[in-house]
Amino acid sequence: MTIKISSVRQLGDLLIQRYAQSPQEGCWVIAVTTQMTIIDIYQVALGTLDSVNIHPRDVFRHLVAHNAYGFILCHNHPSGNLTASNADHLAMTQMAICGQLMQFHFLDFMIISSRGYRSYRSENLLPNVELETLIDLWTKFNNM
Repeated sequence: MTIKISSVRQLGDLLIQRYAQSPQEGCWVIAVTTQMTIIDIYQVALGTLDSVNIHPRDVFRHLVAHNAYGFILCHNHPSGNLTASNADHLAMTQMAICGQLMQFHFLDFMIISSRGYRSYRSENLLPNVELETLIDLWTKFNNM
């Protein structure tokens, strides 16, 4: 696959075309190079009508294997609602923490549906996790 991502809109349109009509929730990872060329798009989870469990090990296993620079997490909502659930927020936070630890750039979390897409990076809503924060947490944990 040699698609170079030039905009959020281009990627959103591509993902809608491929996955918006799915009757159940799923999660896909878009692995990219430093030049934002797609290395691979792969499904890491398949759920039910209204939920999907996304586990970091399933996401990062493929990123390591593909020697990716960064990734975009894409999740569909068959209901058409583009608002992230509490489970979606938890998954975003887990990916941000794991991405920082594993040194993969978590570039966006996108929700797609037949009604369109939502980019959490475009809305400045991605969790910001700094290495210093993780070191502070580790230090506090060790002192317990």
